[in-house]
Parts: sequence; structure tokens; C-alpha cells
Amino acid sequence: MSDEKRDPAKPGVPTRTPTPVPAAELLERLRRMPLFRQLAPMECGIGWPMPLRIGPDSGATRVCLRLPLFGMRPLSGGGAELFPPFATVTLDRATARPMEYVDLRLTRPWPPPKGAEPVGTFPHEAVDGTVGDYRAARRELLALYDDLCDSLAAHTRFEHRDRFATLLRRLLEPGLEPYYRALGPDFYAHFLGRADGSGAP
Repeated sequence: MSDEKRDPAKPGVPTRTPTPVPAAELLERLRRMPLFRQLAPMECGIGWPMPLRIGPDSGATRVCLRLPLFGMRPLSGGGAELFPPFATVTLDRATARPMEYVDLRLTRPWPPPKGAEPVGTFPHEAVDGTVGDYRAARRELLALYDDLCDSLAAHTRFEHRDRFATLLRRLLEPGLEPYYRALGPDFYAHFLGRADGSGAP
């Protein structure tokens, strides 16, 4: 994590608004943070972000990204088994600084699991294809996250909703979807529609 030291703001001098950190870079920075290395196991996945808009309806608005962390176990033939999220980390998009760490084993938004069984595998059917195809789609979706966050910060209409929803539906891990929906119900209902049943894991 690179914490740049800034000179204290001088009275009467406007402060420069930091350039937001791209979502793809935020995910890379998170893996290098001492917080992540201390609290997350080596075999750990970082889930798809959930944007949060914090601030008044006018004036400065802060946008953060909440990132679920979930367990992974490599499979001998390639890919990995996926386990429910065990924590979330929320990063300030402007500074990449952690704003919140929540241990979901303590404040669990779903019933305790009956065992240590995986909830899915990666890759899943929707991302069958070459590794290059997956990486290209992932880059495009993360770039659209940046556009979405810019729209949230500016209180403007997100112009790429349909493409964003299509990519999110394709790349989102099916076994983790109920957990994503439990952590960000409004976000996922907006882009993927309401879940069948309660949506709870």
C-alpha cells in the first residue's frame, strides 16, 4: 500500500481532489497491504466490488468499494473450489486506504454453514474459453466499475448499465451469488434483478 504523504492544507488554499484509483489497481494494492497479509489466508479470492456512495447530496461525495474476501482451494486438475466470504474490506477509491474491515465470522449476514463444503468452483460454465478471453472481460468490467463510480460521485446517469450488467452476470461466480446479494442487496438487485426466493445463502 502506498501512502503518499501530503503537506497539510494551508488556510484559504483549496485542496486538490485526488484522482480516483482505478478499480483494477485497487484490487492489486489490496493484496499488497499489511492488513490483507495479516488477516487473509494465502489461498484467498477477492470478490467483485460493491460501490458505496458516502456524503451529502451536494458538495463533496466519497465513493468507496466494498470487496468480499472468500476462501479458495486449488483443484489438482486446475481451477479452484470456492468457499463463502469470510470478510469484507472497504477501500476509499480516492486514496486506496482501508476504511473498514469486517470479519463475517463474527457479524455473519447469513446462517452458519453446516460444514466446510465448497459452494462452487472456478472457472464456471459462463466463463469457459481461453484465459485471455476471461482476462479481457475482467478488464472491461473493472473499467466499467470506474465509470459507474464516476457517475455515483457526480450524481449522473450511468450510461453503460446494460453492458455492465451483462459482464457482471457472466463473470460473477454462481456459487457466491447468494452471498454477494446478502452483502449488497440493492446493488445486485439493480443490475441483476431480484433473486429467486429470498436470495439468502
